[in-house]
Amino acid sequence: MGFLSNFQNYDSSYLLLQSAIALLVTASAYGLYRGYQVRSMFQSLKKQGIPLMPHSMIFGHLEVIGKLMSRIPSDAHGDYMMVLIQENWKELFPACSKCPPVLYIDLWPFAPPMLISINPDTSAQCTQDYSLPKAYQQKRTLYPLTRNRDVSSMEGAEWKVWRKRLNPGFSIQNITSRISDILEEVEVFVGVLEARAGKDGAWGEVFPLEEATTNLAMDVILRFFLNQRFHQQTGPRSPITAALLDTISRMYFYVNIFNFLSYISPWRHFKLWLNYRTLFNSLSPFLTERINEIQKNSQVTNKTLVDLLVKSMDEEKGTNGAAGDLSTNMDFLETAIGQITTFLFAGHDTTASTICWLFRLLEQHPDVLAKLRAEHDAILGPDPSQAAAALRANPQLLNALTYTNAVLKESTRVHTNVGTMRRGEPGFFLTGPPGSGPECEGKQMPTDGFVVWDGNFAIHRSPEVWPRPNEFLPERFLATDENDPLHPPKNAWRFFELGPRGCIGQHLAMVEIKLVMALVVRRFDIECAWDEWDSKRNFKGPRNMVWGDRCYQVGGDSPPHVKDGMPVHVRVIALDQSDAVLAMPSSPASTLAPRLPSTRLRDVVRGRRAVAHSSFSLGRFGLLINMICVERIVFSIVIFCMQVALPVNGSSMNYASVVFADFAGINVI
Repeated sequence: MGFLSNFQNYDSSYLLLQSAIALLVTASAYGLYRGYQVRSMFQSLKKQGIPLMPHSMIFGHLEVIGKLMSRIPSDAHGDYMMVLIQENWKELFPACSKCPPVLYIDLWPFAPPMLISINPDTSAQCTQDYSLPKAYQQKRTLYPLTRNRDVSSMEGAEWKVWRKRLNPGFSIQNITSRISDILEEVEVFVGVLEARAGKDGAWGEVFPLEEATTNLAMDVILRFFLNQRFHQQTGPRSPITAALLDTISRMYFYVNIFNFLSYISPWRHFKLWLNYRTLFNSLSPFLTERINEIQKNSQVTNKTLVDLLVKSMDEEKGTNGAAGDLSTNMDFLETAIGQITTFLFAGHDTTASTICWLFRLLEQHPDVLAKLRAEHDAILGPDPSQAAAALRANPQLLNALTYTNAVLKESTRVHTNVGTMRRGEPGFFLTGPPGSGPECEGKQMPTDGFVVWDGNFAIHRSPEVWPRPNEFLPERFLATDENDPLHPPKNAWRFFELGPRGCIGQHLAMVEIKLVMALVVRRFDIECAWDEWDSKRNFKGPRNMVWGDRCYQVGGDSPPHVKDGMPVHVRVIALDQSDAVLAMPSSPASTLAPRLPSTRLRDVVRGRRAVAHSSFSLGRFGLLINMICVERIVFSIVIFCMQVALPVNGSSMNYASVVFADFAGINVI
């Protein structure tokens, strides 16, 4: 009996080993086949005469991009890639007379085939003239947060219905009616800065500004949507914020052989499930209470996003019976919560970092700051402490702050931190625009099989689009004469994206940031304090820089953040000091030209770099070693086979199948 038992155990182990080997061989064969497919796509482009960077059938563009990205710090965000290519186009496209308007980039197996538009005309073709669907990688990324019940993930008729329902909540009229509420949260932010400032006009202790601006953005968004105060700026972190930030930290836009194991980790999926339940259970009571109040009392003032959604649904009820009791309609509740959480995700990051970059630019350009303060004196009154009262009494004053608006727009041009990604389609081509050079002008460039990325960061810094692109010139956005060389070209400013799927919350973000400027710039000096920050942390490492500045964009799969949260110190401005500002200039816009540091990549540390949101360092043979690492692949297969069935878009599809399909480049969502 003992011999039989040992034989059976041996037989079972042998079968398991055979199965593992079969899976390994199958996965390896498919990986080689998929790699050949991707590399062949780019070789086909080369045969069609489409400009490409030097491309290898083995390494694709991994070597080229790896060397390029080694010129900047290893923690710098992947968005710098498009700007580096644009700056070095003569080296990368020696046969071209101009920088190509479209960049085809092959980083497989670390990222899907990419097409980056760095020309406003080609970007308009895929977002405005025709709106390509969102990249399925984006839907996969948002799924743990919203179950894709959000306007960013929706397509077709469903997207049109929900965009129509949401539009009234984000209208300029509705946002203006909520300025008093937003001001209340901004006043708390002013109090936070005051508490951080030193006494008697001295500098306070160093702290990361981005943490404070993130809390402000969270308070504003939650107040705007729910008309509830969550006190994230002054109180402990709420379950909503904790769950949101933890989910964001576990999101992956690209899945590759380096993050595959962490991506499929059962612990990760448990935490994502737990965070989703926390968000739903925390937000649903506010929704159901407000819905019941509105549906029982038609006289309730419609002011929040939830109010306007219910109103829209009730209006639809008159034609197709759509509404009913929304407080018990789980589909409506899940979708409404999905909308709120995606706005929290998209809004807090970009708004928080934009405020940081704005103050950094004002610190670097005191003449712009002086003009800004002069405008606020003229429009809001000479007493900075009365600015909030003036805006409450007359919210339209915000529209009179034209220089403030120009400063904000120029700040978002210089430091762009978000760009839409779309999915290419069969039969849809980008056409090389006039002036793009004989190699590209009029040429049909395919999109099928590519993630189409609107490279607004590169567009905003392109010398072919913007005169003196690396200078901070708010006067660009004051120029009204189209013949003025500083006048922004058509489709060129794309911070919030253009076209039907442009950012629905852009007016809210602009109003919030302008209110921050109105209440802060005359009351405080805000200055980066890297020496104090290094001393506080006892930091002895290299002082990495991009474009000559220790403030640069960092991050992996998430939207970019400012390095170390932008450490600053703050001091209160004495009233007589804030009054001593320069008069508003009357000279032509083109004469007002404070210069930013040169955009040539100087004084940066050369080292390992995360290419396209993935951390890897590649020599010519390093990639092959990683790709054929048997231990890694076998372990991945074992984990892969152990995954449990989890719902995807309402189905019971095995989640491991979704992961593998995503890794293989197959769209299943």
